Amino acid sequence: MFRNRIKILKRILKYTIGCGLIFFIIKSLLDKDKDEIKLKDLNRLLIETENENLKRLSIVKNICKKYNLGIYKEFDKPSIFKHPPAPQYSVFYFIKSRDLSYCPIYKAGSTTWIYNLCLLMNVTEEELNNGKKQISTIARGIIPELEFPEAEEALRATKKLLVVRHPFERLLSAYRDKLENSVAGREHGTLHFYQKYGSKIVEKYREANFTRPKKNQEIRQKGVPPPAGIEPTFREFVQYLIHTDLPNYGDDHWMPYYWFCALCIVDYDIIAKVETLYQDQIYAIHKLNLQGIIKPRWQHNRSHSNASKIYFSQLNRDMVEKLYEKFKLDFELFDYSPYEYYQYVTIF
Repeated sequence: MFRNRIKILKRILKYTIGCGLIFFIIKSLLDKDKDEIKLKDLNRLLIETENENLKRLSIVKNICKKYNLGIYKEFDKPSIFKHPPAPQYSVFYFIKSRDLSYCPIYKAGSTTWIYNLCLLMNVTEEELNNGKKQISTIARGIIPELEFPEAEEALRATKKLLVVRHPFERLLSAYRDKLENSVAGREHGTLHFYQKYGSKIVEKYREANFTRPKKNQEIRQKGVPPPAGIEPTFREFVQYLIHTDLPNYGDDHWMPYYWFCALCIVDYDIIAKVETLYQDQIYAIHKLNLQGIIKPRWQHNRSHSNASKIYFSQLNRDMVEKLYEKFKLDFELFDYSPYEYYQYVTIF
């Protein structure tokens, strides 16, 4: 009786082990299929994004030629736009060991990519996330500025990355982050921005019969102290942008892309967009052979899906059209349109 039980147990054990082995094999095959599917999806994404990137690069080149700018300039023909005669080498981040040059467009994914650059320079995420220093300060400490001719050589020898965003969205983000509330975010320089720009904008553009924008024309974040009431409104900020000559803007957060990063002089290899940043980051990481070192991420995202409609309701159509004319070259270089924003305006 006992021997029979032993035989039965052995058969059960053999069957169980066999089933377990079969389950393991099936699971392995399924995992392999998943990996193959993921690989196919990745290859498809890389091909599609490569095609889109080539399209973006082609548009930039054609627009520079169209307006006779930069390296495409024919001196016997006029240009309706001013363009810097040389790149601002000091704004670039050069990491020659990683074959990478990056021109940071502030308020267009710059925190994300400067964070990535710090990781490439072996800064730990713990140090980057502890809040003791701004990420840009850490980055400049380990990636110092280069001057001509070393910077020029670095630009020639490396792949050049640029990340852009709809120009109106970038301007609104800069306003909300730097000028709207001088009380909040002083550790990030809002008081400095008020003293250097905000107070002067108010002094010049605030009308005698001024009234604060209506509640439905601004966004108030929970837990954030309200503005002191002395800061420029978005309408006043736009007036400043419209009436100030571009070279006199003085701040990187609203300097036009083509001026800040010398689009018609520097031959960029990768143009990413905030609107498609995740897939563009995957493409850039593979193009730069940085797989396993950095990963797609999104830092410092304060977006509000309805913000544009709310703030642009402070403007009239004429103001939006003039603002577009001021940044028209950025719009055309990167195939953006202003027309949606004309729907948000009010008449006054």
